[in-house]
Amino acid sequence: MQITKVEQQKNGYLVNETMFVPQAEQNSDYQSIQRWISDGGIVGKESLLTQKKLEKVTKIKSLRDQKNVEPITGLKAFLLDEVGNKTGQESYFLFYTNRHQTNPASDPESIISRAIEQGSMPYFTNDLEGKKITIELTAEIVALLKQRIFERNDNNYKVSSSIEEKINNAQNIEELEAIQLEEFESKNI
Repeated sequence: MQITKVEQQKNGYLVNETMFVPQAEQNSDYQSIQRWISDGGIVGKESLLTQKKLEKVTKIKSLRDQKNVEPITGLKAFLLDEVGNKTGQESYFLFYTNRHQTNPASDPESIISRAIEQGSMPYFTNDLEGKKITIELTAEIVALLKQRIFERNDNNYKVSSSIEEKINNAQNIEELEAIQLEEFESKNI
């Protein structure tokens, strides 16, 4: 690692204005910084611009992560009755893409895998108005869900990376403040 500039941060160092290195003795980058300092390198104090950039990058990453677990909508499936028989009625439904902490069976990847393996399976969810429903989750539907999840997450990463690049390239506070996150916050990706 070629070190040209190091700024002190709360829990580590910002190297060359691009890479954060935590204060951890076992970290090889941290060890490189320590050698650089012992060879006469001077560690600067964290600048207000650097601090604001880190705050804004953290916020965009948090927004991206929140958007990456929002339920998938826009697909229809057949409703199942109380005993698991197809009713002949279809309904739009929510497919939850985040795993519930206390229910490992709610893991979306596991649900998708089981539906593919079994050809179809019941899925307990909500319709778009919030009413609890049970649908038949077929292999065809989960193939569409996988594609939508991939496209949504990929697009979210592209948008957040583009904004993050603008943030990192800002030369002053005014430029940084002009970068709006609202577009990403409100965007339905």
